Order: sequence, then C-alpha cells, then structure tokens
Amino acid sequence: MFSYRKLSARTRTIILVTLLGILAILIVTEPRGDVFNFIKGFLNGILIVMFFGEVMLYFMSKKK
Repeated sequence: MFSYRKLSARTRTIILVTLLGILAILIVTEPRGDVFNFIKGFLNGILIVMFFGEVMLYFMSKKK
C-alpha cells in the first residue's frame, strides 16, 4: 500500500513542487469553467494537507 511517509525527502519535495507549479499555472492563466475551478480548489486543499503533513513528519523525526 502507498505510504507518503516512506517516500524519500527528495521525492516528497518533487511532488510538492510539481503540484505547486500546476496550481501556479492555473492561477496565472485564469482559465474559465467549473472544472478548472474544481481543479484549483482541489490542488489548493491537497497542498495544504501535504504541507501540514510535512511539518508533522519533521517534528516526529526530530523527537527521535
């Protein structure tokens, strides 16, 4: 089963930067339509969750 926690830091960074880049392109180009608004909102939510996950992983590994 897929586990985000088991990925290397480099892979997690690549995933975050890629999603952030896609979101930035969607914000800058401002395409119209419900689908694009849904994708922007979905990516925004995913990036927020992933960011807090990274912070949580940082503090969990710091205590060891």
